[in-house]
Amino acid sequence: MRVPRGALLMSAACTSVALAATAPSTAAAVDGPAQRRIQIVMINFSDSSFADPTQARSNLQNSYFGKTRSLTSYYNEVTREATTFKPAAGGEGGVIGPINLDMPAAGCDTRKIYWLTQKALEEQGLTWVDDFDHLSMAFPGEKAGCGFGGLGSVGGGLTWIPTGDGTADQTVLSHEFGHNLGYGHQMRIRCEDSDLASCRDTEHNSFMTPMGGGGVSVGLTAPELIHAKWLSDTEAVKVTKSSTYTMRSLYGPGDGVRALIVPAGQDSLIVEVRGASGTLDDRLTGVYAYRVKNGDFGKDADLIDTTPGDADALKAGTVFTDKAHKVEIKVEQSGDGTATVAVSLNGVPSPAKAEGESGNGAAPQTGSSEPVASQNEDGAESTGSAGDQNGADLAETGADTTNYLPMAAGGAALFTVGAAFLLKSRRKRAAMARHAR
Repeated sequence: MRVPRGALLMSAACTSVALAATAPSTAAAVDGPAQRRIQIVMINFSDSSFADPTQARSNLQNSYFGKTRSLTSYYNEVTREATTFKPAAGGEGGVIGPINLDMPAAGCDTRKIYWLTQKALEEQGLTWVDDFDHLSMAFPGEKAGCGFGGLGSVGGGLTWIPTGDGTADQTVLSHEFGHNLGYGHQMRIRCEDSDLASCRDTEHNSFMTPMGGGGVSVGLTAPELIHAKWLSDTEAVKVTKSSTYTMRSLYGPGDGVRALIVPAGQDSLIVEVRGASGTLDDRLTGVYAYRVKNGDFGKDADLIDTTPGDADALKAGTVFTDKAHKVEIKVEQSGDGTATVAVSLNGVPSPAKAEGESGNGAAPQTGSSEPVASQNEDGAESTGSAGDQNGADLAETGADTTNYLPMAAGGAALFTVGAAFLLKSRRKRAAMARHAR
């Protein structure tokens, strides 16, 4: 459901902790066709357990791997099955347990939950790389009082899912596994006039992706697809000279240009077309644009919001510029899942005629970020993974999943054996927005 931009939003800081690694990096890479193995572990606490383990196991299998309304069905559609999730070999249908952890539920100690769960798996001979790429810990949530609907490591392979009967919300799973794939929370920048120099950060979600509060009725955005290399070189093109392009919607039929990567100094401007296709984007239509900072397509892409109302699509005739870098983008035509977009670089006007499906002046996608590698605030590169959590952040989704909005993070920590240190967090990426009714 689209939440109006004017709805009251609250934000709070997200704490993330990383410690020395004990397991190799496995969940970081998203490059080409792949099957990613999920090991689900059902957890009982000393004072709280699943009332009906058999039913809970079945519900978890359906939530993660069902043909419809599942984690798998969403990413199968979004990636056109370029990347799929499948049950790991451990347990029944990818689900182990319940295992009994010697700890109370109260306090939702995610650090200890992971420690004890990993130890239990090792005792069964199950390890990262050899046996699974993602570890998802499902547990009774009522007594735990976690305050989040889901928690996922950014660029890692860990998720914590509080649940009652094993049912996990599709939006929560898609969002948390999006974090595992290297996505941050997608926000919007508000631009008062046509020059992007006027843009200012906001604490408002983009609503264009599950990572921006949009739920699973929308697909991933072009920056996210580029980050994971789920668009081909002919679908996501880097503009190298002034040109006019005919574009198609991200998830619509046919071949052609679906996203433009326009250089703007150290940053990039991304243009996409959205339109209803399958179960995706039934409320999105037209041209949308994003600013990507420092080549980080996964964690630092913001929706460019140039309109005072709730409509974010850029109408025909809309022009926006980055005067500092001599870039101008104009929407010439938009409708029925297609658009014509003119891009002028270095002050050279774009030709009036569209350059066809591939577009003269377009280069193969070479400027996209690596699947998970990114730059921390201090400039150090981190890849992050399920076991190697150096540089990995945690991000939560609010427990009230009917709103499909991330909530304020509660400071849960990732860990392995070693000395802890607190990561710097980008202010905006540390903020989590939640709709307050």
